Amino acid sequence: MTHADNDRLLTIISEYLTFTPAAIQAEDVRALAAECSCSPNEAYIALLASRCNLDIAKPDDARLYREYFPRMICQHDPAVYEADAYFQAVKPGISAKAGVDLVYERIEPMELFIADDFHQDDAGRILPQLGWFDRAFAFPAIREDGLVWMTVTPNEINTIRPAVRESRSKVLTYGLGLGYYAFHCLLKKDVTSVTVVEKNPAVIEVFTKHLLPFFPRKEDLHIIQADAFEYAENVMPGEGFHTVFTDLWHDVADGIPLYQRMKALEVPGPRYLYWIEKTLKFYME
Repeated sequence: MTHADNDRLLTIISEYLTFTPAAIQAEDVRALAAECSCSPNEAYIALLASRCNLDIAKPDDARLYREYFPRMICQHDPAVYEADAYFQAVKPGISAKAGVDLVYERIEPMELFIADDFHQDDAGRILPQLGWFDRAFAFPAIREDGLVWMTVTPNEINTIRPAVRESRSKVLTYGLGLGYYAFHCLLKKDVTSVTVVEKNPAVIEVFTKHLLPFFPRKEDLHIIQADAFEYAENVMPGEGFHTVFTDLWHDVADGIPLYQRMKALEVPGPRYLYWIEKTLKFYME
């Protein structure tokens, strides 16, 4: 039963996030909260269940609602993320370079978003960690050929922070993005250097020109233009890295094969960390 519920829940939420993530309106949340004397988050959860076509008069729907929805959806405060050291320091302008655009995107008020790695309870229920804001939240993003590929959203912040905490000494990361992981590693006294391997020269150029000027300890940041898998196989084993963090994928869809490929290249010695590894493993299992 739990496995079937997990599958159904993930299908429902994936469809909502893909097609109608901003379907809930602020006035509807306020009206329902007032009518039911409940919190805005409780009202939002009920409205989301309705938008997902759950009928709590049906036992299966009622169970899914009761056992999943209140445990996976939470109102977040955008000010918490705006207070992040990266957001406070890194304030680039927009730019375009060879199909790579540095822009600002927004999470709209009431828009549902992925907020963290999946959680799993003792009964085996997989609980996506989802959030919403009561006001708009702007964040930097890189578009490659019109597709938003790299961002600094609540999901990236919440899923990268644990990797930063575990990183120390000589650090290597595959994938430059907007440099969020590298920035926070460079703030740590127990990190001596950060080496970034990035394949796309346009991404490196945009980063170097528009983001790097805001970074601490620039002298300890080394960017290498190379293919991550070739570097992992032929160069990394002899470089004495303590921590290796891989962030090469956009989401689970493209992440699983890349994760498996990089895992196969591990050698004894370094501490290996992978972006959204918990979520990747849930889908693999």
